[in-house]
Amino acid sequence: MRKFSNFVLKHPRLITLGIVIVTILSIYPASGIKTDFDLENFYPKKDPTVQFYQAMEDEFGRDDNIIMLGYQSETLFTEEGLIRLKKISELLEGIENVSEVRSLWTAEEMINRNGTLIFQPLLHQDSLANNISELKKKVTGDPFSKGFFISEDATTTAFYLEIDEEVNSYETRNQIIDELESITAAYPEIDFKTTGIPYFRNQYVNMLNGEVLFYISFSSVLIIILLWYLYRSFTGIFIPMLIVWLTVLFTVATVTLTGGYLEIMSSTIAPILLCVGVADSIHMISKFDDAVQHGFKKQKAIMEMLLTLGSATLLTSVTTAIGFGTLLTSNVVPMKRFGIYTAVGVLIAYTITIFLLPSILKLIKTKRVFKKNGGRLYPLLADWLLKLSFFTKKHNRTISIGSLVTCGLIGLGIFQLNVNGRVFDDVSQSSVLIQDSNFFSENLAPAFPLELVIDTKQEYGIENPEFLQRVENLQQHLLGYPEIKRATSFTTLLKELHQTMAPEQAAVDSLPDSEQLISQYLLLLEINDNDILSRVTDFDYQKIRLSSQTLDAGSMRINQIRDSLDIYLSANFPNEEVIVTGSTVLSADLVGKMVYSLASSIGLAFICISILMAFLFRDLKMVIISLIPNIIPLILIAGLMGLIGIDIKPSTAVIFTIAFGIAVDDTIHYLARFRIELKRGLDVEEALQVTTQKTGRAIIITSIILLAGFGTLITSAFTSTMLMGILVSSTIFFAVTADLFVLPALFHWIKPNLKVEEMPSILAESSYGSRWVKSENQSS
Repeated sequence: MRKFSNFVLKHPRLITLGIVIVTILSIYPASGIKTDFDLENFYPKKDPTVQFYQAMEDEFGRDDNIIMLGYQSETLFTEEGLIRLKKISELLEGIENVSEVRSLWTAEEMINRNGTLIFQPLLHQDSLANNISELKKKVTGDPFSKGFFISEDATTTAFYLEIDEEVNSYETRNQIIDELESITAAYPEIDFKTTGIPYFRNQYVNMLNGEVLFYISFSSVLIIILLWYLYRSFTGIFIPMLIVWLTVLFTVATVTLTGGYLEIMSSTIAPILLCVGVADSIHMISKFDDAVQHGFKKQKAIMEMLLTLGSATLLTSVTTAIGFGTLLTSNVVPMKRFGIYTAVGVLIAYTITIFLLPSILKLIKTKRVFKKNGGRLYPLLADWLLKLSFFTKKHNRTISIGSLVTCGLIGLGIFQLNVNGRVFDDVSQSSVLIQDSNFFSENLAPAFPLELVIDTKQEYGIENPEFLQRVENLQQHLLGYPEIKRATSFTTLLKELHQTMAPEQAAVDSLPDSEQLISQYLLLLEINDNDILSRVTDFDYQKIRLSSQTLDAGSMRINQIRDSLDIYLSANFPNEEVIVTGSTVLSADLVGKMVYSLASSIGLAFICISILMAFLFRDLKMVIISLIPNIIPLILIAGLMGLIGIDIKPSTAVIFTIAFGIAVDDTIHYLARFRIELKRGLDVEEALQVTTQKTGRAIIITSIILLAGFGTLITSAFTSTMLMGILVSSTIFFAVTADLFVLPALFHWIKPNLKVEEMPSILAESSYGSRWVKSENQSS
C-alpha cells in the first residue's frame, strides 16, 4: 500500500485525467442499456422447467405473447355495438408486428351441411339483421367463445392480439402498446381494459425504469442535503457524490458491454450502489480530516489515510463483493447477473475511491474537506460514543446476553415465514395494471395460463375413447380448483363437433364412444384446414394440449395445485407422460428457486467471511465475535417478517443479501480499526474505546446516509420497492446497534486471546503510528 500511496501522490493529474477519459468512454454504452423481462431467460437453458415449457412452445406455440384488450358495454349486443366492435378489430389488425387479432368477429361455428363439416363465422354482416337475441344465445353458448370472447351475460368482450414471435422484444411490445393506446383513444366513450403477460411485462419495466431514475435523483438530492447539514462544505458534498455517480455510470456501462441488461433484479443495482458507495469515501475523508486535525500536513494526512484505511476499505469492499458474488452459485440467471454486477459495482466504487479521492485531495487547495465549524452532530457524536464505550464495558454481560435472547425470541417468527410470490406482487392493488387484470378475471377469464401436455406415446393415441374420457375428467377436475376459471382441450372441440355432426346420436356435452368415429372427425377437421386442431393436438395425434386460465393465486398455491395434480395424474394417467407447464408454472417455480438460491448464497458468504476472520485474527473466539453482529440483523428482519406476515419472495429475499453486505461492511470497518489500534500498542480496552469513538462516528454518519437513501424507497408505488425501503432501513438500524453495542460488549465478555504479533500485517501499515497513538490518547 505504501508504494501505491506514493504513486497516487506523485501522479494525481494523470490519474484524474485517466478517470475523465474512462468517464467519457462510458457514457455511450451506459446510455444504451436495454431492459428485458422474459421469464425463460431467468433459467439456464438446460433447466427442466424451461425445457418442458419450450417443448410445449415448439409444439403448440407460446402462451405468453398475447395482449388482451377488453371493454364492457350494455349495448354490446346491438347492431350498432357489434359494428363498432368490428371496426375496432379491423383497426387492431393494422398494428405492425401483430400477427393475428382474434375477437368475436373471428370466432367460428361448426355447421353440418348435408354431412359435410363447414366452419363459418359466428358473426357476419347479414346476421346482424336477424334476431339479435338468437345470435346472442348462440354466441354465449359456444364453448370456445364463452369466457374468452364474450362474458356469460354478453356485456363484456375481448380482443386477443398475438405478437409476432420473430420480433417479440421489449421495443416491439412498446411500439404495439403505443399504437394500441392510440386506437383506444379514438373511442373516449369506452373504458378499455388491457392486460396479458407481454403487456404487464412492458408496463412493469417502464414503471420500474421511471422509479429507478426518480429514486436515484431523489436519493442523490437527499444525500446532498444531509452531507451539507453534516459538513457545511462543498467539497464534502462534491467528492462523495462524484464517486457514487461515477460508480453507477461505470457499472451500467459494464453491464451493457458484457451483454447484460436491466431486469427485475438488476434494476435495483443503481440505488444500492448509490447508497453503499458513499460509505468508503466518508470513512476515508473522515480519516484524512482527523489526521489534519492532529497536526499532519496535507500530503502526510493523505498518506496516513491511504496506509490506515486503504487496505481496510479494500477488505470491506471484498467482503461485501463476496456477499453479492456468492449469488453466482444460483441457477437463476438474473440472480447471477445481479450478484456479479453488484459485486463488480462495489469493487468499482472502491477503485474510484482509492484512486480519485487522494488525487482530488492532493490537487485542491482546501486543507480540510469537512468544515471545522460544520454541523453540530460531529461533537455530539464524539461525546456520546465516548460514553457508549464506557457503558458497553460496564454492562457487557447484560448487553451480550440480552441481545442474544431478544434476537432468539424475535427469531422464532422465522418459522412462520412462507415462500410465496405472485406475478402482480410488486404492484399496488389500486394500480391500473391490477384493476385491468381483475376486470378480465371477474368478467371473462384470467390472463395467467396453466398448460398440460399429455403424451400417449403412440401415433393416433388420442383416438382412444377411454383415454379421451380420462382427459375430459381431468378437465373437469381442473375446474374444481377455485383458482382455475376456464379449461379447454381437444375434448372440448370433439364434443362440439360430435353434437354438430351427429345430433341424433350425441347426448348433450358427450364424447363419441367409437375410435372409428373419432378418426373420421379428425379427417373432417383436416379437410377443413382450420388451425383450431393445431392448437389442441400435434401432427401425429399423439399429444393433447389442455389449456386453462388461473388467477394470480401466488406461487405457494400454484405449487399446491401442482402437487395435487401430480397425485391425480399418477393415478389416472399411469401409462402417459404428462407435462404441467405454462408461464404460471415458470413464475411459481422461479420464486422457490430464487429464494433458496439466496439462502444458500448467504450461507456460503458466512463461510467465506468466517475463513477471512480466522485468517486475520487467528482466534476462534474472534470468529464468533465477528459473525454475531452480522447474524443479528438478518435474524431480526426474518423474524419480524414472519411475525408481521410478509412472505418470502424474490423481491424480499434479495433484501437479506443487501442487509448482509451492509452489516459486514460496518463490522469489518470496526474490526479493522480495532486491529490497527492493537498493532500500534494499545491494549484491548483502549483500542475498543478509540475504535468506538472514531470508527463509530463514521459508521453512524454512513448509516444515516444509507437510511436517507433507502428510506426514500418507502414512498414507492411498487410493493417490493416499498418493502425494500422499510426492511433495509430496519436492517441498517439493527446493524449499527449490533456493531456499536453488541460487538464491543462481546469483546469485554468473551475476552478473546489476541496475540498481536501473530496477526498478518495486511491492515496496519503506517509510519506515523507512535504520533497517532499519542494524539488519539490525548483526544480520548
